[in-house]
Amino acid sequence: MIKSILSFLLIATLSVSAMAQASFDLEETKPVALNGIEYGFAIRNESKKDVGSKGSFGRFEVTVYATNKSGCTKLLLPKQTLFGQQDQDLLAQFDCINATGMRLTSKSGNVRAPEFFVPYSTTTKNAEGKTVTNTIQVKAGHILHNGETVSSNFIVIVPESELPRMKVRIREFLDQ
Repeated sequence: MIKSILSFLLIATLSVSAMAQASFDLEETKPVALNGIEYGFAIRNESKKDVGSKGSFGRFEVTVYATNKSGCTKLLLPKQTLFGQQDQDLLAQFDCINATGMRLTSKSGNVRAPEFFVPYSTTTKNAEGKTVTNTIQVKAGHILHNGETVSSNFIVIVPESELPRMKVRIREFLDQ
């Protein structure tokens, strides 16, 4: 019994460490780079919002992005973990530290890698005895080409005299 509990704890620890995340504070004009991928954000639009008795707030439309500047294509292959295969495409999560979340706005946004497919061919015999080759596209994982940028937009509301303070949690991909 104790052996099985220790085994479970070991597997859980290894699964969590395999999906480790590094965290960095961001400035709008200074993206962070890790493993050849640059992570940053830009403010697209800014306005002032009056919220009744709560006062005035700043409303910002924010674009978060990840750009592959590594010189090579990054492949993210599916990997079964203790917690399943969810978020296999997640590159980074951006959090606005001073966002209020009021009025149906966000406090965070994610950047995800696009899917990639590979052809898979099978050969079968049809009813007439002829050999027929069928090719289908099978999802093989996620990909970020060299020079490619993926982005996401969201809206935050922050106290009136402040700009959004952003933090990025980057998923570190260990060799598979």
